Amino acid sequence: MNWDDLRYLLALSRHRTLSASAKALAVNHTTVARRLQVLEQASGARLFDKTPRGYVATAAGEDMLRVAGRMEDELMSLDRRVLGQDARLSGRLRVTTLDALAIRFAADFRGFTRRYPAVELELAVDNEARSLTRREADVAMRVILRRPPDHLVGRRLERLEYALYGSRELVDDIGIDADLDAYPWMAWDERLGARMTEAWMAKHVPRARIACRVDTTMVMLASVRAGTGLSFLPTALADGDATLLQLRAPEPEFGTEVWLLTHPDLRGTARVRAFTEYMGGRGR
Repeated sequence: MNWDDLRYLLALSRHRTLSASAKALAVNHTTVARRLQVLEQASGARLFDKTPRGYVATAAGEDMLRVAGRMEDELMSLDRRVLGQDARLSGRLRVTTLDALAIRFAADFRGFTRRYPAVELELAVDNEARSLTRREADVAMRVILRRPPDHLVGRRLERLEYALYGSRELVDDIGIDADLDAYPWMAWDERLGARMTEAWMAKHVPRARIACRVDTTMVMLASVRAGTGLSFLPTALADGDATLLQLRAPEPEFGTEVWLLTHPDLRGTARVRAFTEYMGGRGR
């Protein structure tokens, strides 16, 4: 059985749709469908059922996925060990992060590329937590509420504080002395499970009207700037914005930490080590 075909099986199991699997594999969705058909013909069994929740593995598919998962673990482990011995300060370095962090640390990324011009920095900016174990990225810059996962290593970069902001225009329209639930509000996409902010709103502004929900910090920031509604934003991004007004002091329980993480097998790689040290010292 061809390992390359099994990659498509694993992707479909993880992402549930042809289009999402194709995006993860950087191919066309018809290629994913064709590879699945090849596997089903070769095995003589149906491997997935198509349901309203997406593609779900059958019993035969689960058997094949277990084998494919073990093969992937072995190949990825070998790949990490080989890369971990790479002493070259050159080549591609893949960093997965969020839009707000990509903007927050843009000047530091620029400084790194100038100090190490032979390293090609590749930023993957999205809400998906790319797997360092499967080498979907070499380094992850993540916002963490408590502590990083035990299977990863890295260093803390900084703490982010969050406060409530509104546009000056919106505050002028509603009135600085108005109750907070008189304002329209921004909220996070329900799929993100922002339980802390939802609990805060339920307690402090139970009658608030949600004007708009978004799924990225920079869209949230832009929407608050535009006057769509109030929201909590990182003070590091919002405090320097003359169009915004901070309406409450930072909420201590909302504070998060920014960590730079990698897989233990990769920490010896020259470009990973150089990036981690540079970002930890901010170019010092």
